[in-house]
Amino acid sequence: MRRIVTWAIWIIVILAIIGAAYFAWQYFSGDENEEPEQVTLVCSQDCADRGQCGEAQSGNDAAVVLGGKDGPAVEANQHDVVFLAGSAATVRGSMEATLLDSDGREFNQTFSRVEALNPMGDIAETGWVADWCIERK
Repeated sequence: MRRIVTWAIWIIVILAIIGAAYFAWQYFSGDENEEPEQVTLVCSQDCADRGQCGEAQSGNDAAVVLGGKDGPAVEANQHDVVFLAGSAATVRGSMEATLLDSDGREFNQTFSRVEALNPMGDIAETGWVADWCIERK
């Protein structure tokens, strides 16, 4: 019995080491010379036509871009993060989502996970924004 417990502990330790090594490899294997993409969040006509931006009702009627904290959001009741239009942002990832147009046809749309920066350069908000609302430099 003691031999089985010893072997089980060794197997668990080896698997933990392999898991930690894999995580470290995944985390640090990115290209060190690759700079994150810098973009500007915009309330363009294309973005507005698709209901992904508008004006804030906070008294100053500032243009805002709508997004999702945990993933892409396209319905009015799904948006749970707001970015000030014209904000500088850093793209931290992207994904494609399959959407339906008003005629019921499917199409793919890219969404980017962005970190919007305030004027001091600090991260103000993080979330997913449709690429309709991103101006690439």
